[in-house]
Amino acid sequence: MEIRNKIIDGAGKLFMEYGIRQVTMDTIAQSLGISKRTIYENFKDKEDLLSNFLLYTFMQHKKQAIDIMSNSANVIEALFNFGLFNQKCLEMINPLFFEDLKKYHSDIYKKVVGSGEIRNHELTYTVLKRGQNEGVFIKEIDLDVANRFIHYMMDFFGVAKDELQCDDKKIWISVHLPYLRGICTPKGQELVNFFQKNY
Repeated sequence: MEIRNKIIDGAGKLFMEYGIRQVTMDTIAQSLGISKRTIYENFKDKEDLLSNFLLYTFMQHKKQAIDIMSNSANVIEALFNFGLFNQKCLEMINPLFFEDLKKYHSDIYKKVVGSGEIRNHELTYTVLKRGQNEGVFIKEIDLDVANRFIHYMMDFFGVAKDELQCDDKKIWISVHLPYLRGICTPKGQELVNFFQKNY
């Protein structure tokens, strides 16, 4: 593993375990057994390192999502599998990480998360198109409009957690599941019921 990726990986693990604020460049250097100078030769500062870690992480996340889509029997199974994958990922991250990101690194949060830079509109469009082709999503929905709305729901997810203090399950039951059912054909409804019961 080249030194730049080694630093991103090592720093990222520390950020997710302890929160961003608690982790210093000295901490990162000591943890990796390298000099602080080596870190600064690869990254301008902690902000630069954090930004690169987030972009790297989200790129890996997108690759995993594509793999899940490819290995699922149908689009509904893929959505439930991806939900489980996201849940496992979040369970590994200290909530302080997100608190610190928004409070102390708001510019990075707005640039990387808020601006939609990390969003994969092509993937969500593919999900909708595959659902129509499989006969589980109704043909009447406009894919471009539905795709845009999915990303609005993603924005609301953050709002609901922060402002309404909703947990993931409540948001899923109140927002995402009703929308998913609403665009499903009877065949899709059956699949949703099956996976909801078995997952």
